[in-house]
Amino acid sequence: MRKFMMLLLWLVASTAMAQSKVYDKLILMDGSMVEGRITVQHPGKDLVFVQEEQETVYPMEDILAIERSQRSNDDLSGIDDVIETRGGKIYKGQIVKQLLGKSVYLREDHGVVQIIKNEEIACQKKEKLNQEQSLFEQTPFLDVVITPDGTWQGVIVLQDYGSDEEASFLCVEDSDGQQQKVEIAAITEMQRIPNDSYAPIKEFVVGDDEVFFNRNLAMAAKYTNDKNTDFRIKRETLQAPVITFSPEEPLVIEVQDVADYQQGALVRATVQDTGKKEALVFSYQDLVISPIKPVLTTTVKNTLRREYQVLPGYYVFFVPQGKKVYVCEVK
Repeated sequence: MRKFMMLLLWLVASTAMAQSKVYDKLILMDGSMVEGRITVQHPGKDLVFVQEEQETVYPMEDILAIERSQRSNDDLSGIDDVIETRGGKIYKGQIVKQLLGKSVYLREDHGVVQIIKNEEIACQKKEKLNQEQSLFEQTPFLDVVITPDGTWQGVIVLQDYGSDEEASFLCVEDSDGQQQKVEIAAITEMQRIPNDSYAPIKEFVVGDDEVFFNRNLAMAAKYTNDKNTDFRIKRETLQAPVITFSPEEPLVIEVQDVADYQQGALVRATVQDTGKKEALVFSYQDLVISPIKPVLTTTVKNTLRREYQVLPGYYVFFVPQGKKVYVCEVK
């Protein structure tokens, strides 16, 4: 019974997902499920669950399991759970489910889910995913641990299940990196509160047929192609991202790293006034003979990133497959 209570304390207090919204799921003994967020736990007694701004108190005996959302593959910050067993095994990943009083489900980074029985666990730790950020910047919620002797706020970074010689305890780390050891048996209440220092980082992912100029999404532009092989885009109907010119900052184009977009070419378009309406004009010769060369090309997780040194003006990214045209203005 002691281990059951301790493990629940860890899961409730340490849910830390690098997502804009964090949800807990309670699977109840009657087979129903509620989705929201755990905010308070009274060890061995009950917990407070918020769903659509409404608070409900659930006795522990009414709860079969707790689940939590999984971290997205494009998250570059967050918290890893580390479980050390009494047999010396170490599992690292993310606790995604707890079957109360029985076991935890830990999803490792490669996708395998390990089911670990409560009695096998010696201790649990929390480690930051991104070494360039602080622990607090990667945690959406802070833990508040309350005992008759005091209150400690921070992040629970360790929970030791103890032994016959030593009582179980947990360690709360504050924003200054100082840790406070608290015996489990002394805890009367645990809270989980929003963390104002939370600053999640996500990897930039480009979707199908998307073209970004300096992280601004561009729509394919309509154009005409005359007998002189000139391409013309009506300026009055053009909706193009506007990039602020800076000699120190390049123009960055990001697309999916697939054959169609690998062949894309960047050219500068001229503005022509026909006497009626202005148009942006570029030619096949520009595309074949004198496209602008990137100064740097990199690929990260199927995203092709090209950097160009340009001056103010209109620029066209031309994709030969399908003859798609994307425009931005640097000014």
